[in-house]
Amino acid sequence: MKLIAIDLDGTLLSRTGVITEANQEAIRRRQAKGDLVSISSGRSIHDIEELLKRSDLSCPILSGNGAIAFYENERIYYHALPKDVVQELWDVAHEHGAYVEFYTNAGVKVLRSGTDLLKGELDEVLPHDQSFTREWGEREIEIQNEQFGLTYVDAIEDIDFEADEVYKVFVYSFDRRKLHELRKLYEPRTDILITTAGWTKIEIGHPNASKGMALTQLAEHHDIPQSDIVAIGDNLNDISMFEVAETRIAMGNAVDPLKDISTHITKDVEADGVAYALDHYIDN
Repeated sequence: MKLIAIDLDGTLLSRTGVITEANQEAIRRRQAKGDLVSISSGRSIHDIEELLKRSDLSCPILSGNGAIAFYENERIYYHALPKDVVQELWDVAHEHGAYVEFYTNAGVKVLRSGTDLLKGELDEVLPHDQSFTREWGEREIEIQNEQFGLTYVDAIEDIDFEADEVYKVFVYSFDRRKLHELRKLYEPRTDILITTAGWTKIEIGHPNASKGMALTQLAEHHDIPQSDIVAIGDNLNDISMFEVAETRIAMGNAVDPLKDISTHITKDVEADGVAYALDHYIDN
């Protein structure tokens, strides 16, 4: 039996936010052979559950970049951030006027004013940064608002950082200088783990939460040796699971650091690269 961990954004999900029929069928073929196909994503548990439900798929879920593991309604583990840490992360982001999402046991919580903040930032940045288009930026904002399990709050005090068990703090900005400054302030901390799935994002979790750690724990939970672990991804937050997988498949659209440590490079996400990888690069 193989343990196959698949990332979502830029990997399994098309730009329109769906798991294509070709990818669905390829996953079912691997499951029919007895393989354990897991979804490993920075997205929230509620978001991933809904995406799988809409595709009629049942898979173990590694959510929030490895902060949570769920399978068949069983919580395998949950790494929540301490209340005071979340408060400090928020204070720094708020001081810099950054958009923030909090991943909690009740879904993703975000200030109602967040969308307007991002739209205003887009207007400010575009005249000075020509590396992306308005169309791309507006679609990125739509993607944030299309998440399942999203809850809007009027004030930060409406979020109980302790009772809500915040497992990920997600910072988003179109302003490269702002993100650079925030990284300088966050990175010296030893009580958090920082990763990213794109240049606009800072994803912060518990120091024991990473895709690699999650994949290792899931393999141990099912007594699967490292030689039978497969990882498929496209971005920097997938590096840790590539480091524990014997077979490492980078998408054609993956960042170069991931391609550099891969054993195979499949087709792009929009060309059903996951389906191609599952059918061509994994031993039966």
